[in-house]
Amino acid sequence: MSIQLVGQRQIGPDSVFYVYSSPFFKELLSKPTRSFTFEAGTLSLISSFDPSVFKMNSGEFIKVKDALYFHFHNSGRLFKYNPNSALTDSLKFVRLDATVNANYNIGSFVFQVGQDIYEYGGYGFWKSNGIVRRYNFKDREWDVVVLDQEIFGPASVSSGYSIWVDSSEKYLYIPYQRIINDGISRVNEGHSNLLTSYRLDLRTFQWEYLGKLSQEAFELVRAPYRAFATPKGLFTAFTSRLYWVDFGTNSIKMLADPILSQTLQRIQPYMLWYWDQDKIYWINPASGRYDSLFVDTSKFKIHSNQIWRKPVELIDYLWVLLLFIFLFVVTYAQYKKKRKLLATSLSKEMEESKHPFTATELSLLELLLAKQRQNQTVSIPEINYVLGLKDKNQGMQKKVRSDIINRINEKYSFLSQEKVSLVQNIRSETDKRFFEYHLNPEQLEILVELIS
Repeated sequence: MSIQLVGQRQIGPDSVFYVYSSPFFKELLSKPTRSFTFEAGTLSLISSFDPSVFKMNSGEFIKVKDALYFHFHNSGRLFKYNPNSALTDSLKFVRLDATVNANYNIGSFVFQVGQDIYEYGGYGFWKSNGIVRRYNFKDREWDVVVLDQEIFGPASVSSGYSIWVDSSEKYLYIPYQRIINDGISRVNEGHSNLLTSYRLDLRTFQWEYLGKLSQEAFELVRAPYRAFATPKGLFTAFTSRLYWVDFGTNSIKMLADPILSQTLQRIQPYMLWYWDQDKIYWINPASGRYDSLFVDTSKFKIHSNQIWRKPVELIDYLWVLLLFIFLFVVTYAQYKKKRKLLATSLSKEMEESKHPFTATELSLLELLLAKQRQNQTVSIPEINYVLGLKDKNQGMQKKVRSDIINRINEKYSFLSQEKVSLVQNIRSETDKRFFEYHLNPEQLEILVELIS
């Protein structure tokens, strides 16, 4: 077979192919402002092309506004729909590229952003890659895009890609990495999953590390029954539930609708489908059945707060440290202020006495001291009696009792210059619900000197 070159466009048996016209394509082409990419399934079901010439029976359609392209899997061969064809029952696709190499990008992910068509990753020469290529319409070749690092894409499965493109914000999301190197002979050394999530900024072509993918999210995107990439995120269908993996908000939403889930599962890989404005359109090329279905995303409920867990950065630790320092300074300042007020109060109280305790406080201390000398503790009713609280309600008794004991301990701690409690409590041996009180035995001698 000879190939004639006109400029860089190839003219030959593989320069043109036709796709059968259908309601699916008619409605698709009636949306000149919409852009999306969708799989072609089994090309021989929708085209009369010669597989022996094209060497491939699948690919993806790429709609960019009013233009429609087709890319053959594993090849880099790109065709464009020519609306000026004389045939009324078929769509004519004319080859654009001058690609020679093939099978270096098996399972690559093709997508569009703006007017540009990209191809990411793939498998070739016995290993996977994380290279991004952009089609050069002027030179009719694929140019490599220079990235800051190589991030590998997830595994390519028949149920659909788990990669997601945010065309409006110009980001490519990679939930996890699947690294394949069949040049390594050791078992399991050549294949590994890295649960690290990244996104590529398609304006600067810099990768951003998002965090570690959760195990639940990994199970949802790794091998669903069907996966549907939409402008809102990735929808994965299981038998009774439909999950919405919302990369933009780092959340997972869920809809428990077995009928909807199973309907979506019946859209097989050989069928043509695309998602547009919460509505999925598909056609079964074997039977010719064309249908559409509205998916009400407002019915989805939050299922998981995170797809990935964001890494803790140094700045986060610094903020925590600054907050801790601030709280420490505030607490210490309040403590110093309280100590100063207490010192002022004690100084006034000690002008007329060698100890700072009031008559009420002194009565309680004398009771505790007398009981201590008899190796006994003081019960709550006894304290209430000496404090004149026996006729008060229980709430008032508890508050006044607590205030006086705390006041005694604060004064004693200040006088002794030690953080020590003079009045202590223990559980009652007869009823563990209540406390009984006693003096700190190590402080008795000092207390006797103060109040004698």
